[in-house]
Amino acid sequence: MKNCNFFSKYCFFIFFLFLECIAIFFTFSNEKLKINIYSGSYQFIIGKMYDFISYGKSYFLLDIENQKLLNENKELRKKNRYSKIEKIHKDFKKEDINYLQQYTFTPVKIINNSINEQENYLTINKGSLDGIHTDMGVILSDGIAGIIIKTTPNFSTAISLLNTKIKVNARLKRSKYFGTISWDGLDYKYVVLYDIPKHCSLHNGDIIETDGKSSTFPEGIEIGKVHSYQLDKEKSNYVIKVKLLSNFSIIEHAYVVKNFFKKEWDDLQKIERK
Repeated sequence: MKNCNFFSKYCFFIFFLFLECIAIFFTFSNEKLKINIYSGSYQFIIGKMYDFISYGKSYFLLDIENQKLLNENKELRKKNRYSKIEKIHKDFKKEDINYLQQYTFTPVKIINNSINEQENYLTINKGSLDGIHTDMGVILSDGIAGIIIKTTPNFSTAISLLNTKIKVNARLKRSKYFGTISWDGLDYKYVVLYDIPKHCSLHNGDIIETDGKSSTFPEGIEIGKVHSYQLDKEKSNYVIKVKLLSNFSIIEHAYVVKNFFKKEWDDLQKIERK
């Protein structure tokens, strides 16, 4: 009876001691666990700091990396067959053909660009001090952008391909039939190819490219793909809607094309027109 009274009187105290013992046990036995937890938290914080630093480096080095890629692409374009012209010796032998560099490509950044007007223009971050002059072509990694119309020492303005006043020679890559591309002022994703004769075989998806018949753009630069077409009954030619390969709403980097033989080429064209 006395034992029952003892437990009933001190049961809460005994239960408290029991809980204290458990707490003390976990306190000492989990010391290593707590160290691991603290260590993990420390590593997590340090890891996040390194992530932040890495992101900052990537952000600030992005322009440098982009410039490196542009310079590499510039060199690749210079080596392209369409950037050179053949120089054949009098006593012709295939192995004696030399190639003269015809085009060079200057990497530039597009710092202003419009697409919602009837007459759109581009501004680039290089000018006459960098060898940029009027009538030079501006090309993209996946198409053409426009033609330089004005320069200052450090900047240049180009008339955009998305301008109703510009016309560019172009052709069907597969059949080599050529015509003229211009913009109808409706949708920045499309231009129109005119003057392709009705006897030409056409298919949706056919590649449209520059034809090299002007001194502004090298031959073989892909511009877009045939989206749809219809026959102009009055002229017996096709009117072809071309979907551009380039998305003009996000273009940022480009190349200005210099033709070493432009003056000689243009002078001959003037004589032929007389």
